[in-house]
Amino acid sequence: MAVLSKCSWPDGVSVKPDGVNELDPCPYEETEVWRNVTVHVLRCPICGAQEIVWERQPDTEEGE
Repeated sequence: MAVLSKCSWPDGVSVKPDGVNELDPCPYEETEVWRNVTVHVLRCPICGAQEIVWERQPDTEEGE
């Protein structure tokens, strides 16, 4: 899917759930999960923007 333009809030709108950091307006969907850390590859179905997030597991080891 080609990225046409990144999703954005309407002019003058800024969403900051914690009062400091702006929320990304893309409604990401998970497209992949990898194990031993868990890596989530997220894609916005509207603009195609991607995000990658990860989380530790009990058996996560630090690489060199």
